Amino acid sequence: MMWRSPLARVRDALRGQKVREKDLRNLVSNLPYEGLDKWKQPNRYFPGNSIKTSKYTLLLFIPMNLFEQFHRLANLYFVGLAILNFVPVVNAFQPEVALIPICVILCLTAMKDAWEDFRRYQSDKRLNSMPCLIYSRKVKQFVERYWKDVRVGDFVKVVCNEIVPADLLLLHTSDPNGVCHIETANLDGETNLKQRRVVPGVCITDPEFEAESFNSIVVCEKPNINLNHFKTPTHSLEKPDKDKVGAGIENLLLRGCTVRNTDHAVGFVVYAGHETKAMLNNNGPRYKRSKQERRLNIDVMFCVILLLTMCLVGALGHYLWLQTLPGLPPYLVPHSNGHLDSPSLSSFYMFFTMIILLQVLIPISLYVSIELVKIAQIFFITNDIDLYDEETDSQIQCRALNITEDLGQIEYIFTDKTGTLTENKMVFRRCSIMGTEYPHKENGKTSHWTLKLVCCTCTVVSPHQISGAESTSVSRKIDAYLDFFLALAICNTVVVSMATAQRQRVSRNRTISVDSSIEEDHFNPPVKLEGSGGNTGAQTCSLHVPRSSSEPAVTPDMVCYEAESPDEAALVYAAKAYGFILLGRTPDSVTVRLPSGEDLRFEVLDTLTFDSNRKRMSVLVRHPISKEYVLYTKGADYAIMELLGTPYAERLKGNQKNIAADTQQHLDYYAKEGLRTLCIAKKVLSGREYESWSADRHRALAAIENREQLIMDTAVQIETNLTLLGATGIEDRLQENVPDTITALREAGIQVWVLTGDKPETAVNIGYACRLLEEEDLVINMSCKNKVRRPLSASLKVGCLIQTDPRNVDTTPDISLVIDGRTLAMTLSSDLQERFVELAKHCRSVLCCRVTPLQKSAVVKIIREKLKVMTLAVGDGANDVNMIQAADVGIGISGQEGMQAVMMSDFAISRFKHLKKLLLVHGHWCNSRLANMIIYFFYKNTANVNLLFWYQFFCGFTATAMIDYWLMIFFNLFFTSAPPIMFGILDKDISAEMLLGVPELYRTGQGSGEYRFSTFWVSMLDAFYQSLVCFFIPYLAYRGSDMDIFSFGTPVNTISLFTILLHLSIEIKAWTVVHWVIMLGSVALYFIVTLAYSAICVTCNAYWTLQSQMVDPMFYLVCIITTVVALLPRYHHESCIHRYGNNSIAPSPLEQARHLDRMDPITRDQWIKEWRSFRGGGQVKRSGLSVPPSPTLGTSVEAYPPSPTASEITGDEFTLNVISENYNRPVHT
Repeated sequence: MMWRSPLARVRDALRGQKVREKDLRNLVSNLPYEGLDKWKQPNRYFPGNSIKTSKYTLLLFIPMNLFEQFHRLANLYFVGLAILNFVPVVNAFQPEVALIPICVILCLTAMKDAWEDFRRYQSDKRLNSMPCLIYSRKVKQFVERYWKDVRVGDFVKVVCNEIVPADLLLLHTSDPNGVCHIETANLDGETNLKQRRVVPGVCITDPEFEAESFNSIVVCEKPNINLNHFKTPTHSLEKPDKDKVGAGIENLLLRGCTVRNTDHAVGFVVYAGHETKAMLNNNGPRYKRSKQERRLNIDVMFCVILLLTMCLVGALGHYLWLQTLPGLPPYLVPHSNGHLDSPSLSSFYMFFTMIILLQVLIPISLYVSIELVKIAQIFFITNDIDLYDEETDSQIQCRALNITEDLGQIEYIFTDKTGTLTENKMVFRRCSIMGTEYPHKENGKTSHWTLKLVCCTCTVVSPHQISGAESTSVSRKIDAYLDFFLALAICNTVVVSMATAQRQRVSRNRTISVDSSIEEDHFNPPVKLEGSGGNTGAQTCSLHVPRSSSEPAVTPDMVCYEAESPDEAALVYAAKAYGFILLGRTPDSVTVRLPSGEDLRFEVLDTLTFDSNRKRMSVLVRHPISKEYVLYTKGADYAIMELLGTPYAERLKGNQKNIAADTQQHLDYYAKEGLRTLCIAKKVLSGREYESWSADRHRALAAIENREQLIMDTAVQIETNLTLLGATGIEDRLQENVPDTITALREAGIQVWVLTGDKPETAVNIGYACRLLEEEDLVINMSCKNKVRRPLSASLKVGCLIQTDPRNVDTTPDISLVIDGRTLAMTLSSDLQERFVELAKHCRSVLCCRVTPLQKSAVVKIIREKLKVMTLAVGDGANDVNMIQAADVGIGISGQEGMQAVMMSDFAISRFKHLKKLLLVHGHWCNSRLANMIIYFFYKNTANVNLLFWYQFFCGFTATAMIDYWLMIFFNLFFTSAPPIMFGILDKDISAEMLLGVPELYRTGQGSGEYRFSTFWVSMLDAFYQSLVCFFIPYLAYRGSDMDIFSFGTPVNTISLFTILLHLSIEIKAWTVVHWVIMLGSVALYFIVTLAYSAICVTCNAYWTLQSQMVDPMFYLVCIITTVVALLPRYHHESCIHRYGNNSIAPSPLEQARHLDRMDPITRDQWIKEWRSFRGGGQVKRSGLSVPPSPTLGTSVEAYPPSPTASEITGDEFTLNVISENYNRPVHT
């Protein structure tokens, strides 16, 4: 290796920094430069594939860890005091002793950090040493190397069931169609297979890949965290004038993905190591500041103010004491010059000495204790068997380690609907084809479906058989049905595989089915239509799927589907059930078997994938028989209907106009039944239209600037003037116990909002089914097109009038708000936010429909910031990530939409019902335990340090201590440290059964909860009182005796220990064996250590002090009397509360619940049942999805005084509906 000057190295490093910061990168193959020095490599500026997630190195661990720990102001505070104690004029005791407490804390924290970092180091080493195949020009083949050896510009070969080591641009696969199937579970949790395709036209070396023939330049964007975005035009060096070949995310294999169902794949490394998308998204655990932590910092500042005040009193007292001295006392040693410092200077020095002496007033071990308690709380939460889901074999995950107590203070919950409240396991229920509605009744007893469908009897035949009869209406109807089911089978991205192709992996099975009968589906027959009467306003008939007399070579049982969404799986299975079987899919073709048994292979010309702006997807195919260019489109009903005209029926004529109107009627009916709706449409293009559009599409795909926008524009360009084929209604069932959970959360004082992208009718129906909305509720339905100011004022006025009506005393109806996305967007404007928030405050529940992900997060932020409340957001999909991150606590549900929400959440659960126990039980316990422990810590330290402060009045405020320095240190570090930690981990103020049975108890933790301003200062006053008693009773008892100060300090210190521990005993609500062991062990440890120390340390001030005291009966008498007197107010307070609870004289809810907890379980459960019956809770009613109250009907609501009508308030551009219990009469507002 050639020597390079340092200047050249610096110049090369600066040049590399500029190259890495460029928006575009030029990458070439490393093969021509193999074996050369690193500085001659063209891709040397880009990092290698070795990763390092550990923070420290062996040599730099101590300085780096200390630097990190000193970011905490408390640590800086104690280190500063320890250093100050080395100054002779202000030191309070031995300088070395002052370092012990902070050193112990720093060492414990450093040990914890070292262990965590060592685990990260082991994980990095394991990953970097994984084997992979890299092409070598010297040996002319792929050779085995380690992941850490991979560099940008290498060619890497990945075989089946291996993990991709770096981000690879796919150039070659063993599949003849250039397809590679991957599983992205390690990235986003999705277990379904995804297709990746080779970059077209770059490497044509089938069947073997020749890496040395690759002579192109890959131009790609600089790394980013977007897992679903990648763009790069690839230039051929051999033909400089050749058009650019575009590549996207469909051509990229991401690090961490697993290759499935493909023998091998070869890719070009574009990103390696920490620049890969997987590593850029690896943020590790989430850290947030909890509400209690913010409150704790305020109380620490109060303690600092109190400390400074006490030190100021000490300095002033020392000044006055020096002023009153008649001369120079012998115990004041002058300086070498024979003079003493002036009283003012001495008092100035004494101020800092007092800070050193009383520094324990700031609890140094509190922060470490809080971390230990939270770790234990997380352990108990994650190991709760009630939060384990057997079906998915998953338990709750705690990804944020320091906000467990926030779970007990939630006031608003914002939840998604699909996959969160519902199963997200779609069941095909209804469809509308050419204006005729076909309902389906589930039949789980047989393996056959019976759909009540349409009018005539016919057999679906192949296109060439009906092409001559296209002029007849029957032929056109047959064409429509054929196209409808073909669209269901073709217009998707479902991956097809055979049942025998097993993936060699271990994970939970994910079954997406249309019905229980679909899973064992044996349909392969022709379709038979039978007529029947209907009562829905449109013609209703039946379609039966009879048994087939002969089986084809490939049976439906041999075909397996893996879809990216449950909706797609439901539609494909529905098409399969009626004989339209999707047999195979490649990048260029899709094969479908017709009910007649004939296989059709459609040439796929392009796939316009779904996006949140268009709300639809399309597949452009070439018909194998008619050779027509056909575009099949499916999407949201409003998105498709708009493409038929503006409005949808204006451009339609005759029968087609009726079809659109009938279909819209069916869509509305589906939505009212709570079904998810999709519209199916098609378009036939001429050859000229296709050629023109194809050229535009090719230019958009090859572009690197505004590529996404250009691609979307080409999709919008072709998706016009569609022909409506029909619509589908898919049921998404509610999860288990969702109504019970929402009812309990609302009884707990939590406002529940549902933010969904579904239609208002669908969302309202689900709202009634899950008991978000009640039949007796007053539901305000807001929907407007242009103006919203006056409608918002009208809604707010209705809410205020109803709640202030004197006739509604004790009978005020609950108000719920239903608002659509367009109206919500206007209400979120800066000038209307206050009114919207004010209206929301009057509502028990809010249902937002047709909202976008950005609107979800905006709603959460506005409510959190305007109302200053604790918010929780729960969702299961990528569209919920913004909402989850905007809330104080984010909860992801590991459902059917992957793990994006889980990865960005603070906690992850598998079922919505788990939210009930997580909040009402664990949330309450964590909040109560930690609040009481923090308050106790402040009390404990104040009570102990005040003993030293009271002694200053008898020693001239000279910062003298009557307790040995070592015993003072041991007191807080060992004797009294374990009991409060166990108190914060194990104490249960109320049982889980009571918390679940009476959800109202959760309200006690909302707002300030138990950690209030008043509670803090009451504890501090109690600490001052107890310290006065613990000091002055022994002082009065031993006054006039010949006892030295350290002999006096021994009973004072012992009394302080007894008082502090017995005070905690009064606070403990649920005693366990662990509590007894810790409490008795602390007392025993105190006597053992003190006796041993005072016996061994002959030169210490405390030599033989405790031994001499323990032979004196006065010692025991003083300890007993003083402890009783000190604890008498606290004990009296607790006993009064207990007595009031028994006599039911204005008891608090918590005390009443504790009283009930002391009853036997049968009596307690009976009381809870009677109480819930009195409150109207009882058993939660199971509302069905089929007969909800209509969201457009309501009853007249009389306000006091009478309110104006909607037209008087809002004008004609707005419709405001108010729904109440009797919903069959119109309402006027």
